[in-house]
Amino acid sequence: MEFAVFVIALLAVAILSSGSAWIARRLSRDPLELPRGERAEAVLCGRLLAGRLPAEQYRRDMAVLAEREAHRHAPLTSPDP
Repeated sequence: MEFAVFVIALLAVAILSSGSAWIARRLSRDPLELPRGERAEAVLCGRLLAGRLPAEQYRRDMAVLAEREAHRHAPLTSPDP
């Protein structure tokens, strides 16, 4: 009897932890999953306007995209003498 209760409790913990991980993945929309370039910005804007993306997440995703763009198109300068 005690063993059955232990197994049920263990299964409940496993289900809850995997469920919470799934929810966390669904809520954190990684901009790396988006298409590259201006299309990614359009996808984010569409999600925001459709109400599927909170404003704070939109700001974070756009910041990541801007950082990615800055690294890709960094200005080339000669080293100071």
